[in-house]
Amino acid sequence: MIGFKYCGGCNPVINRAQLVQDIQRRLSAEFTLATDQSPTQWDIGILVCGCLSACADKPDFRNLARRWIIIAGNSVDYGDAPEKDLAEIVLNKLKL
Repeated sequence: MIGFKYCGGCNPVINRAQLVQDIQRRLSAEFTLATDQSPTQWDIGILVCGCLSACADKPDFRNLARRWIIIAGNSVDYGDAPEKDLAEIVLNKLKL
C-alpha cells in the first residue's frame, strides 16, 4: 500500500495536485493507494511538500510508512530535479 501525505501548501513552487495525479495515473494496478492514516502501516509513504523546506517531514509521521519518498519542491529525496521529471523519478523509486 502506498500512502500520500501532504504539506499545508503555503508556499508551493510545484503543482502538487497535478504531480500526484500524474503519479496515480501511471502506477501499475499492483499498488493500492491511500490518503488517510490507515490503522496498518503503509509499505511506502510519499510526502508531497510544495517547497524545499519540507516542513511536513516530521518524526510524528515517519511511523505511518515503512519507507518514505520525499518530494520537496523541485526535489525527490533531496536530489534536485525539474518539475516535469518528478513523477518519473518517484515511479522509478517505487520499483526498487
